[in-house]
Amino acid sequence: MKHRTGASIAGALGVLVCLMVPALAQLGTAVGTLSVTIDGEAYEGETLDVPSEGTSTATVQSFGPVTTLTIQAHDPQSDSIMRNVMAVELSLMGSDASASIMEASVSWWPGGMGEPFYYSEGSGTATDIVIDTLTLEDGAEAIQGSVSGMLCRRDSFFADPDMDDCRMVEGTFDTPLLKAE
Repeated sequence: MKHRTGASIAGALGVLVCLMVPALAQLGTAVGTLSVTIDGEAYEGETLDVPSEGTSTATVQSFGPVTTLTIQAHDPQSDSIMRNVMAVELSLMGSDASASIMEASVSWWPGGMGEPFYYSEGSGTATDIVIDTLTLEDGAEAIQGSVSGMLCRRDSFFADPDMDDCRMVEGTFDTPLLKAE
């Protein structure tokens, strides 16, 4: 399954909500990976489960025929769990492996949520998502695939992208997903 598209600021706002819960991420157990290069520099992030809270930074949620997946990875080498966070978000039409991708985006928060961030929407380059494996069966939800796209700096959610500060991102993800209620 392959897809090229832009996405909306709503997806990045969803990541912001996840970034607002630093205590949960600090208690998490690494369960998945996001391994990419950002302009040729390696980035290794981990998705986290917090069993005591029933939460995860990699989730799947269905709204009627639409399935939304969020893969938020945290850099275990960062001085703060809230810095150097990268997220891949996608919306599928359907709820099984044959579902088509409607929207896809990538965001990167090198300095944390109070700093400028990089986002694929508005970059002029479509985000490519290739899903190699997708399982949405109860209790066995997981995704594996690859992502590539252009991320451009934004000083805030409502600022225009800075087309003079864009970075190519490409790599792979492999993580279980927690079904969000």
